[in-house]
Amino acid sequence: MKPKRSLSTDISSFRLRTYRRDRRARWIITLAGYGIILSIVLIFVYLVKESLPLSFGASVQKWFGWGLPRDENVLLTGVDSYQEVVYVLTAGGKIKFFRMRDKALIQQDSLPLFPGEHLLSASKGSLQQEWFAVGTDSGRILTALIRFIPHYTDTGRVILPQTSLEETFFADPGQAAGHVERLVFRRNEEGQRFWLWETHTGELFLRHSDTEFEEVYRVSIPRPWGEHTLTALTMSYSGEHIAFGTSGGEVYWFRYADGEVVLQDRFQESEMPVSALSYLIGDNALVVGDTDGRVSVWFPVYGPSQIYKMQPIHRFRSHPAAVEQIYPSPRNRNFLTIDTRGNAHLNYSTTGRTQLEFQPASNRIQAAAIAPKANGIVVVDAQHRIGHFLLDNPHPEITLKTLLGKVWYEGYPRPAFVWQSTGGSDAFEPKFSLVPLIFGTFKGTLYAMVFSVPLALLAAIYVSQFAPYWLSRLVKPTVEIMAALPSVVIGFLGGLYFAPLFEQHLTAILIFLIMLPGVFLIFILGWRQVPESHRLRIPIGWELWFTIPVALLAISLSLTLAPYIEQGFFGGDLKQWIYMTLGMTYDTRNSIVVGFALGFAVIPIIFTVAEDALSNVPDSLTSASLALGASRWQTVRRVVLPAAAGGIFAAVMLGFGRAVGETMIVLMATGNTPIIDLSPFNGFRTMSACIAVEIPEAPVGGTLYRVLFLTALLLFTFTFIINTLSSVVGERLRKKYARF
Repeated sequence: MKPKRSLSTDISSFRLRTYRRDRRARWIITLAGYGIILSIVLIFVYLVKESLPLSFGASVQKWFGWGLPRDENVLLTGVDSYQEVVYVLTAGGKIKFFRMRDKALIQQDSLPLFPGEHLLSASKGSLQQEWFAVGTDSGRILTALIRFIPHYTDTGRVILPQTSLEETFFADPGQAAGHVERLVFRRNEEGQRFWLWETHTGELFLRHSDTEFEEVYRVSIPRPWGEHTLTALTMSYSGEHIAFGTSGGEVYWFRYADGEVVLQDRFQESEMPVSALSYLIGDNALVVGDTDGRVSVWFPVYGPSQIYKMQPIHRFRSHPAAVEQIYPSPRNRNFLTIDTRGNAHLNYSTTGRTQLEFQPASNRIQAAAIAPKANGIVVVDAQHRIGHFLLDNPHPEITLKTLLGKVWYEGYPRPAFVWQSTGGSDAFEPKFSLVPLIFGTFKGTLYAMVFSVPLALLAAIYVSQFAPYWLSRLVKPTVEIMAALPSVVIGFLGGLYFAPLFEQHLTAILIFLIMLPGVFLIFILGWRQVPESHRLRIPIGWELWFTIPVALLAISLSLTLAPYIEQGFFGGDLKQWIYMTLGMTYDTRNSIVVGFALGFAVIPIIFTVAEDALSNVPDSLTSASLALGASRWQTVRRVVLPAAAGGIFAAVMLGFGRAVGETMIVLMATGNTPIIDLSPFNGFRTMSACIAVEIPEAPVGGTLYRVLFLTALLLFTFTFIINTLSSVVGERLRKKYARF
């Protein structure tokens, strides 16, 4: 027979089981809490990890170098896109190709020179292809193209160089023995070719060959610099602009079109002679170097005089000697400047920053080139040594200034905050200012809060303090159901239904905002004239139904008066009047629409939290206030609101955080334009919407990809600060009014 257990034993066993269950529950809850904290920390760490490479600077590492036979000077050098084959062009017209892997000479081509003829000048004609032209001491100009053809075999990839002579002509047909002392060659994207050269007598000529129309222009260029001598010349890669530098430190900027060369502007770069000139990719920025080692970037700006004038935009770190050569990058706004002592600086035009200083050679450098993918540099010094440097510069366009400061971009009349991550050509200048996105985020939040906070708080006060029980049970769940509406549905309705409706009835809506308070004021004054005995016959809560005809009356009056007011005060078109008088354009998807749509997503959060805080104020406080003779509204204003201030503040801050992080509504209900303008009649772009739009097109590990992660990090930080502020201030308010 099983022995009976005593009551004390059962109680002890029950307490032990309860203790164990409580301990397990405590551990589970504690682990879950730490898990949430750990998840937040890991998200933060991951965002930092993906954003941190933006702060890394450029670096260069010498891969290897070797000597060449010291037979002739080198005029040009270059490398294929895989950095497997390098070539040099000598003054004797020889083109030698070396395999970098084993430094072996794999091929040698020769330009068809006359006996005893030598090259005096050479120029590359394109940033994307190895077009080049050379000028000789017998007055000839030869144009050629080098192709690097990859050939794949079982043993791997082999680069096969191929040289083809494209065109040959005499610089001056009437004087075949002339010298081509300086030469600039360009071949643009349309296949047009331009040759600009200076003869040994100081004459300047331009030859333009248009293969499509089979036309050839030959132009003699004037020399307006008087007693000064010409020290540098260059041409844009499109062939539209020409620049000359002089010994007096002046630069003359010409425009070429249809066989005519016209002086557009002249400017004083420095007091020292200009020693080097070069256009960057995009054909706007002109790099100027002088004999004192100074380097600057100029580009044309459309001024008040309605003409383009060259303006100094950036000045870079000076060289210790005269700047002799400038090599633009074929991929971005990087350019390499080299002085007469072999010092090299890697600069970036958009940021105005010198990223690298290194010395690839201890003596003068004859020729250099940046690899087609901008990931390597090849130099040939005066001792005929080839040096190959690996360049690591993945994010040159990113600095603290370009992210958060005003930058003077090419084609802009002044420095500005601009976000434009992609363009229609390889010459596009990326613009990654986060200021328009931050501004757009808080602009959308501002309009949403202006619309939602008054409605949500007043509704919470009415439901918790004035509405009868049956009405509060109906209103509160209905408002809370609004929180379940998907953001994409609200954004869809806002962008495709409400935006055209607002545009169609803009005048009526603005009149309604003034009419509604006025009509309600008249109604309230009239209601107070009704005898109290009649007013008390209406059950509490039913007076709310009287607001419906009042609101309908305000809507009806607004729609009726709108055409007459628009015709009488705004010339029949309010949107045109806004543009002509206030200088504001009206976009269909604008801030008003966003404030209205985003407000619907924020109202349930603010209402629910605020209503709970107001309802939790002890009845003893309100009863005591009413017993002392205070009215219901005085009790709410003097007792209930201060006691619930912490919860109300938390409600507003939670709504603020919800509006800051919203994506789909602002994406669909705005024009998604990253501009800085407080006008309610145009759109904006928020940080969250920018991430959603651009992350599918961002190459993994690229600059745009990492900037978007940085944007996410800022958004994460803003939300964290807002929530923390809400918690801290709310707790202080609760402690302040704890006496209630």
